[in-house]
Amino acid sequence: MKNILWSVGFLFLCVITSCNGQKAISASTQQACAEKDGYWYKNKCWEGFEDEGIAKKDIDSVVKAQMKLLKDASITLNGKKHEINFFFPEQQEGNILFVTSFKNMQETVLVIVSENDIEYGKKGSFEANAIYLKGDITDENNEPEMVAQGTANGTVDEDFNVQISGTLKGESEYTFAIKGNEAVMGAGNSKIEIKGNEAYLSGTLGTITYHQIKDIIDNHKNVKTIVLTQIDGSINDAVNMHTGRILREAGLNTKVLVDSNIASGGVDLFCAGNKRTITKGAKLGVHSWAGENIKADELPKDHPAHQYQIAYFTQMLGEKNGPDFYFYTLSAAPPETVHYMSVKEMTDWKLEQ
Repeated sequence: MKNILWSVGFLFLCVITSCNGQKAISASTQQACAEKDGYWYKNKCWEGFEDEGIAKKDIDSVVKAQMKLLKDASITLNGKKHEINFFFPEQQEGNILFVTSFKNMQETVLVIVSENDIEYGKKGSFEANAIYLKGDITDENNEPEMVAQGTANGTVDEDFNVQISGTLKGESEYTFAIKGNEAVMGAGNSKIEIKGNEAYLSGTLGTITYHQIKDIIDNHKNVKTIVLTQIDGSINDAVNMHTGRILREAGLNTKVLVDSNIASGGVDLFCAGNKRTITKGAKLGVHSWAGENIKADELPKDHPAHQYQIAYFTQMLGEKNGPDFYFYTLSAAPPETVHYMSVKEMTDWKLEQ
């Protein structure tokens, strides 16, 4: 679940002088690349890529700002305000589907907007259909129950702050109001529980996880090990890599239990442990990732989209093993599925240490 869709891109510009000894490229050529939503790198226009790296010096301020925005996000149902556990817009068959889950992921309001009525990065208003569901929408074994349906109205600004309100009718009538923003999309819903000198981590990783691990490091010096239990992945890999970095720099260990099931960004975070322990029976899943117009396993190895993950795994697993393991994950399974590693694969890749 390496979903890395929400970031601000920039271009490497070498207009006046040569870059790395290569012939300078004209501003018009680079402008043409930018107009195609391209990323200028190594004297070439790479289409479909936005740089989502966050500098080490900026990560704390970025997370602080995101956490402040998260406090403004909520869903109100029949006058009662709830914390949003998951908020994400998904493009689906000509519509934008706003998924808003609350009450520990047990209830969800889906708002369905025609993609002709809303555009990312532009201010606007829209009318929509809405559905109220009960049951965890992330649980593949149980289909949620539709409780009510109705209509809604909403507004969105240039920074993708969204406000939506409407009425739903089923056996009962419900009114709802959603206040969401881009920060919620990358927040995740991870939970952490301290037990002695261990901290048990579960859920979807994101901005919240960085905040939680930073709190462990700063305020719970007795904690030596992060135990990863049930983790489906990361909703914000740019932040997740910094979460792994501060975990490693703090000298924390990582561990998975006999019933642990961690995938994608969860495996990335596990690799950050100073000492890594895999209990027999634990499931570690890996796969490739994809963006809006980009698939990681189809890119050349020197594509800039790989640069941060390569640097991350080099730090965590070593100069040879790290990059090789990263590219192995890209070939192990496509983005929509997960490959659970065999005991031999875990051993060969030296994940336990």
